[in-house]
Amino acid sequence: MSAELLPRAETAQVSALAWHRQAIKQRLLDGATAAEVMAALTEFVDGLVRDRYRSAMKQAGEGAQVAGAQHCCLVALGGYGQRELAPYSDIDIMFLYSEEAGEAAPALFREVLHHLWNLGFQVGHSMRTIQDCVELAGQDLSIRTAMMTARFLAGSPNLFQKFHRLYAKDVIGRGAGRFIEQKKEERQREYVKFGQTIYLLEPNVKKSKGGLRDFHLLRWAGMARFQASTLQDLADRSLLSRQDFLSVKEARDFLWRVRAFLHVGAGRAQEILSFDEQVRLASLFGFEDRPNLLGVEQFMQQYYRHTVGLHETLLRFLDRCEAVTAKRRSSRALPSNLVDGYFSVTGRRLTVPSELRARVLDSPELLLRLFEMAGSRRLKIEADLVDEIHSHMDSVSSEAFRTPEASRVFLKILAAGPGAVASTLVAMHRAHLLEKLIPVFATLRGLMQFNQYHKYTVDEHTLLAVAKAEALAMEPGTMGEVYQEIKRKDLLHLAILLHDLGKGRKEDHCEVGKAIAEETSARLGFDLQETRTLMFLVHRHLLMSHTAFRRDPYDENVLVPFAQEVVTPEVLRMLLILTAADIAAVGPGVLTKWKESLLIELYQRTLRTITGEQDDKMAGPNSLKRLTREVAQEFKTLVVGGLDWIESQLDRFPLRYLHGTQPKRIAAHLETIARLQTGDVLVEGIFNEELGTCEFTVITHDTLTPGIFSKTAGVMAAQGLEIFDAQIITRNDGVVVNTFQASDPDFSGAPPVERLDDTAETIVRVLKGEESVEQLRSRKIRLSSTSPVSAERHSSEVVIDNRTSNRFTVIDVFADDTQGLLYVITDSIFRLGLSIQSARISTRLDDDIQPSLRTGGRHEVVDVFYVTDQHGVKIADQARLEAISSTMKQDIDRYMNPQVDAPESVSSGSAL
Repeated sequence: MSAELLPRAETAQVSALAWHRQAIKQRLLDGATAAEVMAALTEFVDGLVRDRYRSAMKQAGEGAQVAGAQHCCLVALGGYGQRELAPYSDIDIMFLYSEEAGEAAPALFREVLHHLWNLGFQVGHSMRTIQDCVELAGQDLSIRTAMMTARFLAGSPNLFQKFHRLYAKDVIGRGAGRFIEQKKEERQREYVKFGQTIYLLEPNVKKSKGGLRDFHLLRWAGMARFQASTLQDLADRSLLSRQDFLSVKEARDFLWRVRAFLHVGAGRAQEILSFDEQVRLASLFGFEDRPNLLGVEQFMQQYYRHTVGLHETLLRFLDRCEAVTAKRRSSRALPSNLVDGYFSVTGRRLTVPSELRARVLDSPELLLRLFEMAGSRRLKIEADLVDEIHSHMDSVSSEAFRTPEASRVFLKILAAGPGAVASTLVAMHRAHLLEKLIPVFATLRGLMQFNQYHKYTVDEHTLLAVAKAEALAMEPGTMGEVYQEIKRKDLLHLAILLHDLGKGRKEDHCEVGKAIAEETSARLGFDLQETRTLMFLVHRHLLMSHTAFRRDPYDENVLVPFAQEVVTPEVLRMLLILTAADIAAVGPGVLTKWKESLLIELYQRTLRTITGEQDDKMAGPNSLKRLTREVAQEFKTLVVGGLDWIESQLDRFPLRYLHGTQPKRIAAHLETIARLQTGDVLVEGIFNEELGTCEFTVITHDTLTPGIFSKTAGVMAAQGLEIFDAQIITRNDGVVVNTFQASDPDFSGAPPVERLDDTAETIVRVLKGEESVEQLRSRKIRLSSTSPVSAERHSSEVVIDNRTSNRFTVIDVFADDTQGLLYVITDSIFRLGLSIQSARISTRLDDDIQPSLRTGGRHEVVDVFYVTDQHGVKIADQARLEAISSTMKQDIDRYMNPQVDAPESVSSGSAL
């Protein structure tokens, strides 16, 4: 109902509510705690509800007054019942009545409800007898939970007390184990819906893992299992350690404050901590940018530290709740066995007897043996012991763990079989034990990276990378075989664990990581060769992805230096697994089959170079004839001219095409070339099942139209496709064979054939001049499927590399990812009179990837182009190289920020 239609008294209350919310905003800005403003808002809403209830009783007559005072009451439930109203929270009210209230009960409740609705509240409401409450609690988990926090508001206090006593006795006091299990299952479903990791880029502060709902679950479990209604009760009864009590309290208060700011900022119930809100709140919380860390990164590090701590405390507390029942059962059913003189194993649970705990806690070797045993035997360490270890670690220095015995057990943990390493390291990290062996882990706990590439904090990413490496062992094919062939799994897993620990500092994280690797080697007593291997793997962990995704592995100037850095097959195997695991641990689906194929291709070519083996496809004098026979076997129809015609066609292709293309695809291309007439454009669109990509091949003559690559990219952008690789081939007879690998965000899996055909037909029309890219884009404009980190895009970078290739000038373009970017870049290259010979498209970036090639800024992708002038010659003139760089940068920045004029002259990169 609009304000002008409300009675005068309600209009005044609407204004009072708006004023109250504005006052809450100001109090938060002035430094008030969220608990203070929630309590004030709850008190204000309580007053509104009680006033309306009393007013309704007076207006309804004497009978209703008696009923309302003796046989009815209003009860606050849920967060409102706990006095935890955020500025725009819903309110949950139950109207409790007895049969004696008669017809007065629904009338009174209706008056209160309509009043709250008119004031603009979202109200969850129910009308029940005490018997209804007990029966519904047994049928509906949400109802049972909400009534556990019931609070009296108005009406009959005697009726409420009767309800409270009966509910505590017949509901809360019964079936605690089953209730807790159901709430855990319910929370798991929320994790699936709102994010199964704490480290979401844009978390829901209430329902994501580590959010306020974790705090609620801890409290509900405490009420059900121990009849403890508050955190303080749990701490007073030693059911929560003082450390956990303070950790949960701080996390709760922090999340309450974040949520309150989200609400008042949006003017509504807002639970998503978006990128823009992260920037705003970082400023409100007083974080400022530092040379090595943005203010928003510092804010989110604090956010993740609180949510990690809250979630881990919840897990330990739920274990304790479960252990209460498990110990009762095990004491009757399962005997306890003492292992190695210190460790007690009962079923699948592992602990240390109380009389031996002090000795174990004071022995780094025994502590590590405890975790090694838990991992290797798939046992669960008792929650109370984990709590003790967690508390004890604060008083233990990392130097105490710098012993040969501790190092030996740690390396044994790192060398364990697949599935045992990462889980053990995670358990050690949660207990704050891992940082005693690798001290830098303490400073990186919860450190986020403010970009769209990384989905996890640095510590979570490194631990997940170890798990991804272990998972590769189970994969069929090259990756699984390579992992199995690695002799020093402990060294591999340690390198993965260390590879990103240099982040969060002003210096290049690879250089910092190298120093960390050297110091770790000394701590663990490595010999010279082990130290060199570890330092190389950590220092150069980006080398393989940079080479595979951004350079041509068929260029000897690329392959030979890479092989010379790697040196041995064992290090090459380790680097492949480290690289794949690193990419896979960035986020779900980041290690695509396509990326995996590029890494394997580089691995196989490098392995042959290191071992001195010949390339089995194009080695030796008869290599072209051998490939000719392989291609001929793939033809679907008889070939006019036979083997001679196939060999003559293959001889016109560059070697990188013959090396990098499967005989089956070569045969398909040749069959199309055989049909090609002057003026033709033949385009095929297929879904590559093996790689999970849409593949478009454009075959025509280079005389058809200028800018074939650019125009094709423009069509695909207008169609909403995301290109991530392109093979550009122009044969020495002018035949163009361009192949594009792309994803189609509109479909999961294979798109319909009609979709592929429509894109192929549109490419033909544009290349034949029947429609321009600009007309197509205005008719079929598509928005980017990615969202920027913030409304402000970063200035692009264009870097010229004239050293890598003898034949080509290499252009690296760094920019924020957006739909249509590739068309803008390639159109700029075309208008500069350059010819693109090959490309690596949309390689997503690690923040600090290859900093030697960067001039500053943070971007999402890099597109790489091997170019020549129109005569096929590498560009050598320095003035022209600078003009190319400057012009491309201006074109890209003008597209990315159309409201901002690009500068006239820009130092955008250097000719290396």
